[in-house]
Amino acid sequence: MINPRTGHLLFAPSQCVRAGDSVEAVLALGLGETNDVNDVHTGWSWLRVPNVRVGNDSLSLVFGFHHNRLQMVLLDVLPALVGTASTEAAWSEQAALQRLPALQHWVRSEVGREGQFPWGSITADYDFKNVTSGITIRYA
Repeated sequence: MINPRTGHLLFAPSQCVRAGDSVEAVLALGLGETNDVNDVHTGWSWLRVPNVRVGNDSLSLVFGFHHNRLQMVLLDVLPALVGTASTEAAWSEQAALQRLPALQHWVRSEVGREGQFPWGSITADYDFKNVTSGITIRYA
């Protein structure tokens, strides 16, 4: 799904997201069940795309665009589809911390390691403020 040499995200043979893509280009791919664009009027806009199926994985993606150029992707590999029956415990601090090693493993299986690449960086982290674990891709 993630090309380790380029940082491109390949969802299907004809569905590829690249650094610098526009909001319109990513929307045109028709990823996920719904798409929600939030322009925060700071030069940044965010495209939320839940429930993207790639192979056996269900992904939740948030694409960050600065002046309509893709700069960041927040990615979560989900244990179940967003919006399906779940318990509050599944989204607790303990659950988020327990999921972090699986996300780190997912990154290693996709690109070999976390860290810096010629195209940018990728990390799997726990966010204490939002009480979530996730993967962050930042393009150079």
